[in-house]
Amino acid sequence: MLNAFGLDLEVVENKFCALKNDVKLIFFTRETNCPHCNDTRRLLERLASVTHKITFDFYNFAINQVKDREYHVFTVPALAIIGEKDYGIRYYGYPRGAELYDFLDDIIYVSQGESTLKPGAAMKLSWPTNPVQLKIFISPNCPYSLPVARLALKLAIASDAISVDIIHADEFLELAEKYRVRGIPMTVVNEGKSFYGALDEEDYVNHIFELA
Repeated sequence: MLNAFGLDLEVVENKFCALKNDVKLIFFTRETNCPHCNDTRRLLERLASVTHKITFDFYNFAINQVKDREYHVFTVPALAIIGEKDYGIRYYGYPRGAELYDFLDDIIYVSQGESTLKPGAAMKLSWPTNPVQLKIFISPNCPYSLPVARLALKLAIASDAISVDIIHADEFLELAEKYRVRGIPMTVVNEGKSFYGALDEEDYVNHIFELA
């Protein structure tokens, strides 16, 4: 058992049988003023110990500024999940509670690196487009947050033009205030306009392109 994190080790091992390509977990931390950094690091190290298909590395934020810029990381705790290539997927926060098993599924999905979008949404993503950067503010306690985070992850894997920051609003109150988060989940498009709620895939893509 992974008692400290609320995970069943046998369940984790069974889930990770679905890993296809190797996955790198690149974690950014700091020693002070980061309440969840140590717990997040311990969780990720433990997950990486379960299978040879996952490697774990970490950097001190602000000290390794070259790496901060390389992975476009702006605060901690932050995680880049790298599959067969870097899809631009970043997590900010400590995966816990109901989110934990969804987080494992996200690692698996990145490992598989295959788009499972519905045809209508996939067709829209195939159109030429400028880079689109999404910030998804979520809460593990919100039943609509995790599906939106997963959909954004699917978009990043399906399109080289899309990158995604998934942010725990309750852990980053200054960011939530900066982006005027008044409800969860909230999607911010290219540091500008935003929209709330969980939409179906095609409507979500339409909203993104309208705001981008």
